Amino acid sequence: MLQPGKGIETAVKIINMAMGYAKVQYWLCFGGLWGLIMNKGVIPDGDLDICVLYGEDYKRIQKSFSSCPGGYTMAHAMLDDTDRSKALHCSFNSSQGFPHICLSFWYLHKGIRYYCHDQNFEVHGEGVPPSGYWFKGVPESAIGETRLVEWPGINQMAKISVPRLPGAILDHLYPDWAYRKQRYEVKRNQVQEDKMVSYHKGGAVSPYRVHVQSMAQFRDEKYIGKELGNSRREYEALLKTRV
Repeated sequence: MLQPGKGIETAVKIINMAMGYAKVQYWLCFGGLWGLIMNKGVIPDGDLDICVLYGEDYKRIQKSFSSCPGGYTMAHAMLDDTDRSKALHCSFNSSQGFPHICLSFWYLHKGIRYYCHDQNFEVHGEGVPPSGYWFKGVPESAIGETRLVEWPGINQMAKISVPRLPGAILDHLYPDWAYRKQRYEVKRNQVQEDKMVSYHKGGAVSPYRVHVQSMAQFRDEKYIGKELGNSRREYEALLKTRV
């Protein structure tokens, strides 16, 4: 868990500096966005997750981070097996103890932006996971443009880029986030404190979940359709267990 303070403040400044040098638009997502919106700037996990569009030059971003203060170096990069000049996920560690930074490259397919992580921690350095790629996605419209906002509890000059409508993307990633913000449920005229389980504790969920052995499988529409059909059924079943 990361509390607002010099660590987050420095990481935010470095992110803006590095992405500015690289001339890449980014946005905050996942636990960091959750913490910014509903936890007064407290991040429930131990890192900052930032996102860019697939195709941005990860080598240029790596060079930008290494040019900034904070001692950030790239710990790993998960590459596209059909074009190894493109990455799907990178991570950066600080030699000076500042928060870990994760970077996702969101891949577009038929109106859905997919993000990918190394689910089995198979990639060390730069490479391709042997077991393939696990994606989750949100509609492209949920991302839209970005804007800079202040981070609660730190110097107001340190701002972070978020989706223009952050609630829209949180609605897709963590369907109960709005409930968790108000922290109560009215049922039969009684208030029941924290009755629901937070989806965030179990990670982001999505009805758009796809596993591919190779990025080339995105050209197999029959296979992708089957994957999406299965994920939609599993997603709807999951929601029924959480209410």
